Amino acid sequence: MVTTVPRMLQTLTRRSHQGFVHNSLILSTSSSRSSLGEYLSSRRRGVFASYFRCKSSSISSARKNAIQQATTQATDIPEADWADHAQNMAPRKTLRPGLNEVMQKTNDGLSSILKEFHHEEHSNDRLNLGRRYISDEEVDRWLYNYNIPKDQLQKCTTTQEVKDLKRLFARQIRLECAIYDMAVEKHLAVRQDVGKLGRASQVNAAQNLVVGWMEPAIALISNEQRDVLAGKRSLDSSIYGPALLLLDAKVLAALSINTMLNNCLVDSKGARFIKLALALGNIVQEHICENKRKRKDSEKYFLSLVRGIQNDVFRKHMENVYTTAGYWDKRLNLKVGAALIDFIQRSCYVPDRLLQAAGRKVHGTLEEHDPEKPPKKEQAFVHCYYYERNRRSGMFKMHDTIFNLILNTDPGMNVLPWTARYLPMLVPPKRWENPNNGGYLKLHTKIMRQRDIVWQMDCVKRAPLQEVFTTLNLLAEVPWVINQEILDVILRIWQEGGGFGDLPSREDFPFPDNKPEDEEDPEKRQALAKAHAKVRQRNRELHSLRCDTLYKLQVAQEFRNEKEIYFPYNLDFRGRVYPIPPNLNHLGSDMSRSLLLFRDRKPLGKDGLRWLKIHLANVFGVDKCSFDERVAFTESNLTKVFASARDPHGVGDAVWWKTAEYPFLALGVCFELKRALNSPDPETYLSNIPVHQDGSCNGLQHYAALGRDLKGGEQVNLVPASRPGDVYIKVAEQVMDLVNRDANLEIPEDATPERKLSLAHRKRCATFLLGTITRRVVKQTVMTSVYGVTFIGARKQIQARLQEANLSNGNLSDEEMDQQVYDSSCYAAEITMESLRNLFTSARNIMEWLGDCASKVAEEGQLMSWITPLGLPVVQPYRRFGSQQVRTKVQHVLMVSTDHLPVSPGRQKSAFPPNFVHSLDSTHMLMTAKKCLEEDAIAFAAVHDSYWTHACSVETMNMRLREEFVRLYEHPLLEDLLEQLELRFPSTKFKKIPKLGELQLRNVLQSEYFFN
Repeated sequence: MVTTVPRMLQTLTRRSHQGFVHNSLILSTSSSRSSLGEYLSSRRRGVFASYFRCKSSSISSARKNAIQQATTQATDIPEADWADHAQNMAPRKTLRPGLNEVMQKTNDGLSSILKEFHHEEHSNDRLNLGRRYISDEEVDRWLYNYNIPKDQLQKCTTTQEVKDLKRLFARQIRLECAIYDMAVEKHLAVRQDVGKLGRASQVNAAQNLVVGWMEPAIALISNEQRDVLAGKRSLDSSIYGPALLLLDAKVLAALSINTMLNNCLVDSKGARFIKLALALGNIVQEHICENKRKRKDSEKYFLSLVRGIQNDVFRKHMENVYTTAGYWDKRLNLKVGAALIDFIQRSCYVPDRLLQAAGRKVHGTLEEHDPEKPPKKEQAFVHCYYYERNRRSGMFKMHDTIFNLILNTDPGMNVLPWTARYLPMLVPPKRWENPNNGGYLKLHTKIMRQRDIVWQMDCVKRAPLQEVFTTLNLLAEVPWVINQEILDVILRIWQEGGGFGDLPSREDFPFPDNKPEDEEDPEKRQALAKAHAKVRQRNRELHSLRCDTLYKLQVAQEFRNEKEIYFPYNLDFRGRVYPIPPNLNHLGSDMSRSLLLFRDRKPLGKDGLRWLKIHLANVFGVDKCSFDERVAFTESNLTKVFASARDPHGVGDAVWWKTAEYPFLALGVCFELKRALNSPDPETYLSNIPVHQDGSCNGLQHYAALGRDLKGGEQVNLVPASRPGDVYIKVAEQVMDLVNRDANLEIPEDATPERKLSLAHRKRCATFLLGTITRRVVKQTVMTSVYGVTFIGARKQIQARLQEANLSNGNLSDEEMDQQVYDSSCYAAEITMESLRNLFTSARNIMEWLGDCASKVAEEGQLMSWITPLGLPVVQPYRRFGSQQVRTKVQHVLMVSTDHLPVSPGRQKSAFPPNFVHSLDSTHMLMTAKKCLEEDAIAFAAVHDSYWTHACSVETMNMRLREEFVRLYEHPLLEDLLEQLELRFPSTKFKKIPKLGELQLRNVLQSEYFFN
């Protein structure tokens, strides 16, 4: 139920933070009007709360002895014996079968590594039993201290069903809690097998690397733990030392190596040191918290750890580190992460055999080196500095030999065990009951992806958000499956080199033949240097795309044979909903979306078959015409639909699907249509493919509804029409008219030299753009205009589209052409934004009013904040930049600390209009989701302004999303916002709300193309 914001906000308290005064968003218990239902009465209380602090006590002598014993066992090789040791270690040969071979051997789609993680105790049956096998003893162990929800147990009708359900929950808990523990055990077990039994051929090359790194990393960390216990001081050891003693050295080594690999794989230029250190510190915190949650009595557990430590000061420090795990400040996080990074850097090296295989010179061989001294090794993770925009950033870069080895590994082989922490779930997620308890069964997740805004989290904790919790829970309980047909097609294309659709090429862009240093002419040398730099940048971007693709394919492979998977959800600070698993989810690209299907199959019915045909036309980009014309498009191409589904890798009509705007989604619909039309009765065919209904430039739809803008509403389908309005084409037409006008511009002879120069430049740009202004060129700028895009942002967007068009026309990119594209994109951005102002005057007026409100709040030294119609408090986190220098074991860093800094007026103003609209589009989605899932009992998923359901229930969803949009905007949202601000800042004079237009909201109910 949508609730109104009553006139109940009061300026009750002011609290000083180091000289800065903050108005806290405090909510009284009074309530007033409620046009759509009673508001959140008694909702809000004081906002600021002190940080959680708790007590504990002090590492046990047993723990101390264990660390010392581990250190002794992990002995270093004496320098004098290094040559004998090296000669005794035969080079490990690795088998890297092709992808088809991998898929045949691993018939349930699991990567060989993770498969083995799930079968340490049943290695003989590994491939046949798959990941689903887990013994009864393991079930009891993993379910210890966990109660399966009663509603899940009540669905079981037999003892076997109860047993299967318990096994499923045990697998889920194991997947959440033991991924790193299993990694440690597997790395060590494989290391032992390779060393003692000579099983190197059974280990893939990339895993072999990690196995080789584990032992020296464990030894180094164990030595440090022993030194900390002995009271030996080193840089920052008194700060990070207590945290290291709370986890086993094996766990710390696995966590650190996995995190380093994960972060350094994302970008070929490396990972920023501060980001890497903070990420590793957070993971250590999570692991400590998980250890606490595993114990019934965490205080007793900690007492067993610290028993025997005599130094009271150190013990007290260790108590504080343990009890505040999950709430460490950035400085402690940074110090712990930096220490572990230092240990990994000093213990992980590139094996000589890899350097030799890559044609690299090995720094020292057995023959040419002094046997008393080991040869110089090349570090696996290199610390370097990267300069960008006159700023120097410390980076960690993976050695390129390792980098290439991992990237060239087939998706069925390895990456996931290093990287995936938050995966899709095997069981329905834990229901959100409060902001800190929901989502995964054991992994700690919060309902809001906050940006270090303590104030907002305090508000969220105090706000009655049961309606938001309920809807998130309903969304999370929608079951999905992996689309195996599409996955197999994608894997084959990837194996053959990629480079199609969302799949990046596995080959880098080639560099120019000549090197800059070989060129004597300074100008040519500079031009060549720029050309090389461009190629390097494009290859870096290509690399990031490859990593992202590889992660997604890994997750899809892991879950391809699961009967059902689930996605837990949380919110960003504006209230927008996101799946927590970061890699494969339905918010991703065409490839990601095509890999997911609803689990439940439902009969198409007459309406469903029609919507399936419309959906195919939509993903082909045939969505600017009527629904009947879209159906006709599909029916006229049924021969090509059948050919595409029969042999997606064929020729002729068989590759028609590749011409679609979203080719992988299109191929999925081809598969589904072929099966449906070949069935005895297509209307009874059971379909599970999601059908999408997308808003028409949804941001402008919200602005038009806010301002009752009839003219703008007509452009974005808020009023009924026989065909869908296309605001992008409308803007493109207006821009083209201006381009034609300026291309024929007559320059007055009596104009000043400056004026002549300006007009000539404008004419030249317009002439260059003749015939190039299309819907695609202006689309991104139109979409983002309602979210506050700046002139620079618009210029970059249009420049990217013009460069694509230029290259597709076969024109070579040189310095002169690049300058012309740049100049023309500046001109095009200017006239595009001018056209938008003319078309959407009301939206522009509201944006300016919202920006002015944010400016007034910023002048009071406050963060702009408001409450959504569902009662969610939103706080903009933007403050002025400030930093402090922190010394770590690796480098000095400037750490941004924003909590007590003054607000940034510019960012508060520019960000408020888009953030406010985002909070409203999220409200509309949540309202629609609740109606569909709770009242109508139909499947529902959403990608912000793209709503999904089964083909047979599109009509029901369409009705609901229109009703909820009208219900939302029938309430005076701008008046309520102004009311909130006036109650919080009674002495501030805010401008009047812009005059509303004549749009009749209820026309949306009859608008066929509102979402289409």
